[in-house]
Amino acid sequence: MLNSLTVSIKTIFLCTSVLVFSIVSDVFAQSSQPTNAKRAVDWLDRIAKSARELPYTGVFVHQTTEGATTSRITHLVDRQGNEHEKLEMLDGPMREVVRRNEEMFCYQPDQKTVRVDRRATGRFFPSLISGNPAVIVENYFVKLGQVERIAGHDCQWVILQPKDTMRYMQKLCAELGTGLLLRARMYNERSQLLEQFMFTQLDVTGGVSPKNVRSQFEEKGWQRDYSIRNSLKPADTGWQVTNLPPGFKKITEMVRNLTGRKETVSHLVYSDGLLHVSVFVEPMAGTAVQSSNRMTDDSPISMAIRPLLDHQVTVMGEVPMAAVQAIADSVSRRK
Repeated sequence: MLNSLTVSIKTIFLCTSVLVFSIVSDVFAQSSQPTNAKRAVDWLDRIAKSARELPYTGVFVHQTTEGATTSRITHLVDRQGNEHEKLEMLDGPMREVVRRNEEMFCYQPDQKTVRVDRRATGRFFPSLISGNPAVIVENYFVKLGQVERIAGHDCQWVILQPKDTMRYMQKLCAELGTGLLLRARMYNERSQLLEQFMFTQLDVTGGVSPKNVRSQFEEKGWQRDYSIRNSLKPADTGWQVTNLPPGFKKITEMVRNLTGRKETVSHLVYSDGLLHVSVFVEPMAGTAVQSSNRMTDDSPISMAIRPLLDHQVTVMGEVPMAAVQAIADSVSRRK
């Protein structure tokens, strides 16, 4: 059974936010450009730019073998170049997340609270590409697939087959006219579907106004909770990963506080521009930690845990077990 610290770390990886997305693009833009797969690179570039720059609104489904959730997304870039987005959860408890550039406001009506946060490390549809497309294809065989009709729009499939065992296969389908991502699928090494995002309704005609990206709860005067955002402190943690899988780069490094813990936790984030891996290093409390690996055939998240001196290392990511294990085994003190 996972201890409470590990459960807290899993919650951070899946739910809480750090400033990563904008940094990813800067880091990967510094790498060299390949010369092959020009058309596929162009399509990946269109997919990345359209998700950030276009006005659009639609309903999409996020599906795993555990179930499916439905959300409505509305996106707009204002005249000053600021990016605005509203995400409304249509299943389960009412929730709204309003984003202004990298700052996020999570409205929770049942608690009458607004949690102020930063954009997360996880996958945000349709903004799934965070790195330089020309660098991404250095680690994937990329080819164009068929044209298919989805949610009333013609879209082009782009297939990314990994060149190694350190990442999952991706299939992306982009709207022919705008390049906006309409469907995204992730497969494991046995070609089993792990995760899918898909628009069921979409309007890309540009009929989005500033009021459409404001929360309906904005004027309620609810209490604001800054605890998560304020607990993130960029820092040199003193830890490093000496054997990163090819193509992965460190995106950010920080220390953060976990509720009920006296000691801070070191958090390092790595990405290949498409997938993310988080490394947590924390002082061990009480019983010594045993090394363990955890993954399932129906989840894109793999996790590896191991003791290191008087600390516990936890590595979690949207990658195969081989990748998180290689990273966990090579965490060390920085000399």
